[in-house]
Amino acid sequence: MWFVLSIIGLMLAADGWWWWYADRAARKAGLGKGWRAVIGIFMSLTLLGLALLLGARIVRMEAMVMPEWAVKMVFIWHFLLLPLVFLPSLAGRFASVARRLLMPRRLPETEANEEVPNPSRRAFLAQAMVLGPPVATLAMTGQAAIDRDYFRVRRIELPIPNLPSKLEGMTIAHVADPHVGSFMSDAKFKAIIDRTNELDADLVLHAGDLINHALKDLPDGLEMLRSFRGRYGTYSCQGNHDLIENPFIFERDARRAGVGMLIDDAPTLRVRGENVQIIGPRWGGRTDGGQMNAVNRLLPLRDPNAFTILLAHHPHSFDAAVTADIPLTLSGHTHGGQLKLFGDLGFGPLMYRYWSGAYRRNNSTCVVSNGVGNWFPLRVNVPCEIIHLT
Repeated sequence: MWFVLSIIGLMLAADGWWWWYADRAARKAGLGKGWRAVIGIFMSLTLLGLALLLGARIVRMEAMVMPEWAVKMVFIWHFLLLPLVFLPSLAGRFASVARRLLMPRRLPETEANEEVPNPSRRAFLAQAMVLGPPVATLAMTGQAAIDRDYFRVRRIELPIPNLPSKLEGMTIAHVADPHVGSFMSDAKFKAIIDRTNELDADLVLHAGDLINHALKDLPDGLEMLRSFRGRYGTYSCQGNHDLIENPFIFERDARRAGVGMLIDDAPTLRVRGENVQIIGPRWGGRTDGGQMNAVNRLLPLRDPNAFTILLAHHPHSFDAAVTADIPLTLSGHTHGGQLKLFGDLGFGPLMYRYWSGAYRRNNSTCVVSNGVGNWFPLRVNVPCEIIHLT
């Protein structure tokens, strides 16, 4: 709770700082009241939007209190663009103050010989500061609206060392992170079910974050799992977003629904005449140690006569799988880093050892999905996806 309050407080402080800084820059550059009004209108809208979202969360009123585009705008501004303008402007202000305090005052004749700054250049930079962040926010909000319901099917043929011959050609529909709730439209909800079932996979394995955070969306999330069709079944593990409101209610209702939710479970089933065991640990937290412990707790349940699949939300669980010689791990959680410029330049490689696609260590393989849904409404170069594994 204190962590969340601290983040909210920091956001509000950053909003206030940037509003003051941009307004001051506009005045110093001699820009008119119209330019300063742009700042005021934009900041008022984003602050009002943040207040409405927080109020809705506090009273557990998850119905849209404002249009979806406005929700996306508030997310994009506060989680992406505000940090990008806040930190440089704060650093620049500190540097300016430090120069005035540390550098001796120059003589008038020296100042007279200095080159006078170009007023038009100064005005242009001020306009860019005033208009740049709002325009970028609106452009990204528009892009998020365009991509709202898009997801791809990524097909991966996966060589597995020592795979039992009967499982050669086995198919898995690997679904992760639908985040049923705030940014899930009815059309996308239906499309996810339809595209998954069109794959006609032997197994449908869901790697967590069924809901975005609100338990009111859990019945829809469970309906999604219930609607998936795998020849030999559908199984799921829990993710961190599933547990935000109440982990006990989530576990109780998911178990009662009979949708193959594995929470410290390790069932063995027959697939193509071969024993296949699916290990589903509880969410182990964000630390690597917590992920290792969550997997290691279930190793005594391992069936030595079965091909083992670890279904774990956090991809760093793969380290425990390598140690235990588990052949296949399926994960999500990373969203591919959500934002990527090109190559490996993005949040995914910065934050995770395994962030998108297939990884191999020794005789173990891990496949990490970008996820088919969103908690943050904008993606760049890491599209939503369902993975079809052969």
